[in-house]
Amino acid sequence: MERRYRALRMIASVLQVLAWVSLVLGLLSAIAYGAAAIATASRLGLGAFAPLARFRQFLWPVGMGGFGGIVGALVLALGSVLGFLFLYAASDLINVQLDIEQNTRETAVLLRERHL
Repeated sequence: MERRYRALRMIASVLQVLAWVSLVLGLLSAIAYGAAAIATASRLGLGAFAPLARFRQFLWPVGMGGFGGIVGALVLALGSVLGFLFLYAASDLINVQLDIEQNTRETAVLLRERHL
């Protein structure tokens, strides 16, 4: 039986590729973001979690570089994973609908043949 809706199948494949690319790039960006923030805080001589140890008001904004960088990296990684899940789910939803259409069409053909 012929496969229909080639454009939708291609869109589903493109969505899967985009999902994986966005996940990899997002996680690499999160790692780079966190590493840059920690390196910046270390260069300032504060360490990554210095704001929690030294609770001085004038150090707090500068010291948040390391801690804020880790939190920012985690948020960026979480956003990347959620974006991946939504793109991959959209791709699978298209594939499921195409499979349902194909199975319905095949069932209709078999029922027509049986009643003739």
